Amino acid sequence: MAWAVRLSRDAEKQFAHLPRDRREIVAAAIDRMKQDPFQGNVKSLKGKEWRGRFRKAVGRYRIIFLPDYEQQRIEISAILVRTERTYG
Repeated sequence: MAWAVRLSRDAEKQFAHLPRDRREIVAAAIDRMKQDPFQGNVKSLKGKEWRGRFRKAVGRYRIIFLPDYEQQRIEISAILVRTERTYG
């Protein structure tokens, strides 16, 4: 069964500001998450702000998401460029 994917308002804005070629790569990764959001380079995040969330690495970008296992939905909270301050 496929997972439903929803982008938060912040994630939509971040996605819209990506360069076109990166947007295509990230969009393809999001599309693959519908089948299995935990496939690939996915790790759970630590810390109060990120509790319950996971990150999926897509090149230099990180897709931050929160799964709802009962409803088989994921909400993408953010799409960030990986830097030393990404999770801080």
